[in-house]
Amino acid sequence: MVSGEYVEQQLAKIGFKLHGWGRSEVGELKNILIPDEQIFECVNGFYDGGFSLLVATDLRVLMVDKKPFNYLTVADLRFDMINEIDYSHRMIGADIFIASGDKTLHFRSYNQHRLRKLVNHIQDCMADAKRKQTSSSTAQSRHLKRINQKLQEYLAAQQNQQVQLQQIQLAQQLGQPINAEMPKPIKPDPELADYLYAQSLLTKHQEETGRQDLPIQSEPLQAALQVQAPPLVHATDSQLREMYADGIKEIFGRHEDQLAALKIAYSKLPMLLRNRKFGLPLTYGLTKPSGFESAIRPTQNA
Repeated sequence: MVSGEYVEQQLAKIGFKLHGWGRSEVGELKNILIPDEQIFECVNGFYDGGFSLLVATDLRVLMVDKKPFNYLTVADLRFDMINEIDYSHRMIGADIFIASGDKTLHFRSYNQHRLRKLVNHIQDCMADAKRKQTSSSTAQSRHLKRINQKLQEYLAAQQNQQVQLQQIQLAQQLGQPINAEMPKPIKPDPELADYLYAQSLLTKHQEETGRQDLPIQSEPLQAALQVQAPPLVHATDSQLREMYADGIKEIFGRHEDQLAALKIAYSKLPMLLRNRKFGLPLTYGLTKPSGFESAIRPTQNA
């Protein structure tokens, strides 16, 4: 919000008449403009709702429509929100179409000179906003690529450290002399440390709130975030089968009859648990219980 004198000085600088059409809209500008906002051009005209005032500042485009009985309509269009602007003029009057998202503003004025100057200013500001967005996106992409490179170097250094530790531990177990010193802990780069700390806070926030607040990123940025971890050594199928067989023998013994007995016991375990909780079924007396069932069958109270 600014003072009325500030608005009058801005309008007098561009040669806009304060008396005549648009007096109520001009009086409303002091409640709409923010401090230090500069008015570049103003033009009276019509839109779908009737008479209005179109104002272009250094920050945005304003359409103000103030009617009697305090009916007020204000449209605020930022330059980075405008997708397209079309201009056309005839012998009398000129029209512009401003597209912003799913909204389109159609404005008509009989002052072609002011409206053309206002359109040129909007186009220049739109180009500056696009250049700033492109520059910001490029800088962010470079930053993420630099972080990606540092992260790969940090992972590689950690892997080398683990290999050295394993070699030292193996030498200690075999009683061999150790020539190398214990490797020092690897610390990440300060920039990488800040990035990893921010990622940990974001992950914690997502776990607590259950929301995925990651911003939508373009393909170059997503490619820069993909970190290729060092390849892992996987065991072959034959090695996995041998390890599984060794584990079975280690746990259950080396005799196949013990494995068969355990399989039989596990097959009868669900029924035994049911009998312990609900008692013997009615058809139990028709069949002769086996030795295994009779050995662990719960006693029935009279």
